[in-house]
Amino acid sequence: MNHAQAAGGRPEGEQGNRRALWLALGWVVASSFFLLFQNYVLDVLPDERIPIPPEQIRPFGPEKSFAYTYPYELSKPEDEFSQQSRVRLAEDGRFYPPSLRTSEGVILVGGTRYTHAPGQIIFASTDNTDPRRNGRTYVVLSPLLYTRAVGVVAALVFAVSVGAFYWRKRSLPPSPSGRPATRTRWRWHLAGATVLLLAGLYCNTGTLSPYAITYFPRVNKATGYLYNEDHAHFRVLFDFVDGQERKIWDKALFLRRILFPVLGWPLMKTVGFEVGGTIASLILNVGGFAAALILLRRRIGERGAVFAGWTLALYPGASYWGGLPYPYALIFPASLLLMIGVLTLDETRSWRTLGAVSLAMGLAYLGYDLIVFFLPASVLVLLWRRRWTDAAVSGLVQALPLGLWILYLGWGLHQPLKNSNTAAYGTVALAFLHLRDLGPWWTSVSNFADVGLDVFFASNFLFLPALFVAVVALNPLTSGIRFRAAEVALLLVGLGLFLLNNLAPPYGGSWVMRGTWIARLYQPVFPALIIFMARWWQALPALDGTVRRLVLGALAVTALGNSLIVFGPILNNPFRLSEYAYYRFYNDTDDHLIYMESLKTFGRRPLGFPHPQP
Repeated sequence: MNHAQAAGGRPEGEQGNRRALWLALGWVVASSFFLLFQNYVLDVLPDERIPIPPEQIRPFGPEKSFAYTYPYELSKPEDEFSQQSRVRLAEDGRFYPPSLRTSEGVILVGGTRYTHAPGQIIFASTDNTDPRRNGRTYVVLSPLLYTRAVGVVAALVFAVSVGAFYWRKRSLPPSPSGRPATRTRWRWHLAGATVLLLAGLYCNTGTLSPYAITYFPRVNKATGYLYNEDHAHFRVLFDFVDGQERKIWDKALFLRRILFPVLGWPLMKTVGFEVGGTIASLILNVGGFAAALILLRRRIGERGAVFAGWTLALYPGASYWGGLPYPYALIFPASLLLMIGVLTLDETRSWRTLGAVSLAMGLAYLGYDLIVFFLPASVLVLLWRRRWTDAAVSGLVQALPLGLWILYLGWGLHQPLKNSNTAAYGTVALAFLHLRDLGPWWTSVSNFADVGLDVFFASNFLFLPALFVAVVALNPLTSGIRFRAAEVALLLVGLGLFLLNNLAPPYGGSWVMRGTWIARLYQPVFPALIIFMARWWQALPALDGTVRRLVLGALAVTALGNSLIVFGPILNNPFRLSEYAYYRFYNDTDDHLIYMESLKTFGRRPLGFPHPQP
């Protein structure tokens, strides 16, 4: 008997086998995460260069057009609702602009246009000559290991291998609480993160707001500032609150989202809708951010709140909306505070607290359509705790303010409650009643897993979801915390909404909610990601070796990536990362050149630097 056996320990061979198993499992986790990153975040592998032989080019269809085709099967293609292609096309070494999602522009106009359709690349030469005979070289740059099969398999392998980590660590001891920072340090962290958030928000005002410059901006002639083309729909909300005559705001699309113009009315009235509304947006975002951090500090601890503060200070989901006078400005602060409300409902046993928190959440639903996320999530949490009465009461109280407001709009002001914006989810749900033939239906929705992974990362600007996935993988080796019911509930509601939109049979209407093009719908799940990571950081023990390097590396990549997105417009789009992230978040146009053309035409002028237009 050797020494280890005599001492009651495991045989040395068995210990060596366990170490080898852990090492192999770690390599599987790392490799599958790398492929996930390659498929759903950014290209990290060099592109494959594929020359297009002239003899493989064919005219597009029997009718005369500017388009030609090249057979190509190596990468994810584009379609109307799932824009996933990362293929680039070059003529004589000069790259074309980003691909179009459909082929009509290539066929009818030609020039520097191409699209990556399933099984083929449809393109035109830059001067509409025949690419088979004009003597020019055409090259496709294709990302390596970027296919639906690789992405989905990598996700499955990652989930199984991380699950094995958790299974091996299922008898985790209670996680440490972490050492709290001093009060002075907390105040400095809170102040520093708040200033950084405000800087990012401010650098996305004026001519720099992503929601304005990524889709045919509307120009204010007096200032030169840019606004989204739907600007008029939001302006009438101020007119409504300001008491303007009925013909101005009658039948407005967004009257249900009345909270922001009410809160911002004093500033809008004083210095104008655009400037005053933008200042109100900055104040509400910064105030909501600081309030959320203070509340988080009480619930998860100081270290965790500090982590959340610095991570969210560089969150592109705040700066994307925060520079405009629109109700969207409430998405970031309201989602954070609503998530804290769900946590409070889970913890409290006081009827007074339950009623007050539920009513406050209900009032927040007057700002934006966050009720579809947070009301079901809170009810799920209470049902999970078998608090049946609490779930019913909280659900009713949360729905009360919006319900009363909608009743007033419909019966008091005779406003139509159904319009092109409000009818979208009803149209999706009704489509399931018309499901007849399962074969064609499954063919049209069978890629939902790949689309879902793409949407998960794109909906919160790539790096925050990627950090969350990395933290989930590192958690059993570090803090060993468990998911809270509120976090799971919000993620499940987001998943359910995605499945509703993307498994529906084909349907018509002005809004089609399926696919990757509108990943922004699922942004409100971000509080579940950030709170889990903050609790992980709160419980994180001292690290050394490889795990420490992995943690620091993940945090550094996230901070750098988010910084290049948040400050991308004012820095003139370095590495084109902000452009890429913004169109992954909301890809509502084929013309991606609008972003850079807007910056070139109107300059990089935040609020306070007007440039009147002729």
